[in-house]
Amino acid sequence: MPDAASNPKVTVLEHPTTPHPPAHILIVDDDPYVRESLGEILHYAGHSTVEAGDGKAAIDLLARHPVDLILLDLELPRVGGLDVLRHAQAEYPHIPIVIISGKGTIRIAVEATKLGAYDFLEKPVDARRALVTIRNALEKVRLERERDRLLDEAKARYRMVGSSRAMQDVYRMIDKAARMPSKVLINGESGTGKEMVARAIHHNSARRAAPFVALNCAAIPEELIESQLFGFEKGAFTGAGRTHPGKFEQAHGGVLFLDEIGDMSLMTQAKVLRVLEAGQVERIGSTRPVPVNVRVIAATHKDLETEIAEGNFREDLFYRLNIVNITLPPLRGRTEDIPALVAHFLAHFAEENGLPPKTLTSGAMTLLLGHDWPGNVRQLRNVIERLVVLSDGEAIDAREVRHALRRPPAPHEATLTNLRAAREAFEREHIRRTLLAHEGRIRETAEALGIDRSHLWKKMKRYGLAPDA
Repeated sequence: MPDAASNPKVTVLEHPTTPHPPAHILIVDDDPYVRESLGEILHYAGHSTVEAGDGKAAIDLLARHPVDLILLDLELPRVGGLDVLRHAQAEYPHIPIVIISGKGTIRIAVEATKLGAYDFLEKPVDARRALVTIRNALEKVRLERERDRLLDEAKARYRMVGSSRAMQDVYRMIDKAARMPSKVLINGESGTGKEMVARAIHHNSARRAAPFVALNCAAIPEELIESQLFGFEKGAFTGAGRTHPGKFEQAHGGVLFLDEIGDMSLMTQAKVLRVLEAGQVERIGSTRPVPVNVRVIAATHKDLETEIAEGNFREDLFYRLNIVNITLPPLRGRTEDIPALVAHFLAHFAEENGLPPKTLTSGAMTLLLGHDWPGNVRQLRNVIERLVVLSDGEAIDAREVRHALRRPPAPHEATLTNLRAAREAFEREHIRRTLLAHEGRIRETAEALGIDRSHLWKKMKRYGLAPDA
């Protein structure tokens, strides 16, 4: 029987480098000498092999024998090489395929790589190049599997749902941010899960055992935010009946999450910057600095660079915060994640409320997929919770979804009996709609209404309105 050295279709390697770990490889070629020679080289390098002399035999072998890689000739009897390639990609997409091509099939081999083959080797096959190509293909698959494993672990740790490309990028950035102590700036529309990302970073960081303290800068009146952030001494102002440490002190050793930092006033921004630079804070009514060791994670729905250009945000604070940047995609930009999110929320709220599992009809799912979700994942979560709680049957249909997507009328919309009540009802509804239009952002809502923020807060308190209306 001829050996590899006597076969002109294979060039031997005197001392091949043994790859690690060994793989089980399928060799598909109608030339028995090529199969034998390649088999000897692969065995010498530590691999095991199985062989097929035609395309039909290769397809049958794949169904019976798990393999790690395929060496595939293109000119095969019974079933052609390109057809075997297409079949393997459809049924076994995780298996890399390296094409073996003769001089007359180089063009087809190039086409095969465009169809998804990892690479091609030209006959006579050079053993050294073959082993390097095989090693690289197997390493690529190993890295992809490791990436998928880490992504699955990340999603489980962070309790996030979604495998779209955009969310995979988010998971990777969370992992990076969790491994380093740098400040983080999270961008994303309201409802995309900015606080969840911040908590995920904290939970997987070296500070996980220390406090996570959150403050929504848009939800607190400007005259109160400084006392919330920096704290105050007893008697510092009317109503300060006791000394109160601020959020920076409460987060000492851990993380301070400043949500919607784009809504913070310039004066407060300057004081936050001083704390970040000095590593110490002064309570209102005190001149004694208190050292603080805090990792700041900030979030905003605004384009802070535009805010800087318009004079609304300090450039030096932006650069101080924007060390690691994570941008969350809106739900309309990752609609492929909606079915998984729906399944997750259906199971969660059924269990939380002690109800039997519920499903959605195809028509109901179509409506959810077609909705633009201005409130993003938060809105989807609320809709699914409402459907689970209010639906009587096990299968939620399209009619119920249509109803859930429409906000039920509020009590104040009932018939009004006098002019003053009508005027107040109109004002309340106008403020509510303006809040909704600006996603609860106080500064923008006040500007749209033509009143100052403190006046808006008083109106909201009077009418029982929250920022999310």
